[in-house]
Amino acid sequence: MKSTDKLENENREKVHYLLIGKNFKKVLKKLDRELKFYRFEFDGKFKGNEIIYDIDSNLLSNAGLVISKQVEEGKSHFKVRKISLLPGGFKSRAQKFFIGECDNKEEPKDFPIQISQAIENSFSTEFTIDLVSIVRKTKPKIEIEVKGDRYKILGGLGYEATILFEKARYKDLLTKKKVDRLGVTLILPKGEENELENKEILEAVDHYCKELISYKQSRFEIAKRLLFPAQEQK
Repeated sequence: MKSTDKLENENREKVHYLLIGKNFKKVLKKLDRELKFYRFEFDGKFKGNEIIYDIDSNLLSNAGLVISKQVEEGKSHFKVRKISLLPGGFKSRAQKFFIGECDNKEEPKDFPIQISQAIENSFSTEFTIDLVSIVRKTKPKIEIEVKGDRYKILGGLGYEATILFEKARYKDLLTKKKVDRLGVTLILPKGEENELENKEILEAVDHYCKELISYKQSRFEIAKRLLFPAQEQK
């Protein structure tokens, strides 16, 4: 594994929506009609896979620490996320740390020392548990498969954003329970020079696309709610 344990600094903002019904083309037509100074171009299909690891007691995820392996475009890498456990409006954006590239068959328990050191280096919190021992005990708990269609949103002055139509499948790897959900993600460029265009697109979605419901939970939090509803109600 090539370890880097660096904080991911994304230069694009992702806005997620739940799609009510199955008609994404209807949403796309509405946006194409209302956003007269933009055009939408099909940009191919995409597919991604994420496996979330924990120990039997879910100690890590219950503490807001998520270790996962993500596979995108044929490349695999380990990632650690620190998720806020505060409710509602008090919740802050999750911090994501890129741990390193790996082979498809490798798991966190294959690199307990490297991953534990990366976690300690990445977080200011002082851990009182034996992270090496915990990482050695991790096993795959949840699998999230996402595939769909990618479209570019192009403006006349060089503006470019992305809209994804996503088909997500959440799977409990122990019981084999599966739950499917449809969604839409806007990927908007950051920077003051893009604020006007970003605002126009978000307002168009808000006013004309009632099929889309905005959410701020991570895919891990959605997986927990869908796959383990009894635990979430405690």
